[in-house]
Amino acid sequence: QAEDGIRDLVRSRGLGDVYKRQVWNFIYHPDFGLLNKILSWFSIDPVAWLQDPDWALPAIIFMSVWKGLGHNIIIFLAGLQNIPKHLYEAARIDGASRWQQFKHITWPLLTPTTFFIFTMSTIGSFQVFSQVYMMTPRGGPLKSTMVVVYYLYRKAFEQFEFGYALA
Repeated sequence: QAEDGIRDLVRSRGLGDVYKRQVWNFIYHPDFGLLNKILSWFSIDPVAWLQDPDWALPAIIFMSVWKGLGHNIIIFLAGLQNIPKHLYEAARIDGASRWQQFKHITWPLLTPTTFFIFTMSTIGSFQVFSQVYMMTPRGGPLKSTMVVVYYLYRKAFEQFEFGYALA
């Protein structure tokens, strides 16, 4: 079963960004989108997720977080498996509660993993381009999704200011 899970993971990473963006375009569609359908069950008015300047960037952020969530969970699981069991056993013998075990064993030993994920996620957030380019063309409504990489792309390849974009 582990091999099937790995194969499914590789297969899902193999899907092109274009197909993934199309799925998210369907989820965010203002008229028949899945997210608005779920909101309608709670009598909440539909939202034009990618057309509303107030919601376009949060929608892109949510999609980006969702995209990296599985990867980050796998890294956290690896970090959790790396914590020696004897530390928990010793804490249990000493009468530590579950919260104390988490506070004094789990969290401190996951600090390097958390720092790694934070660093990689921060780097990834500066590389958001395809989401903005494919889902909110021209920087979104009122330029609300104009992120740094997309701005540099527009400077270089639409305004032909290559020196400015490379500086």
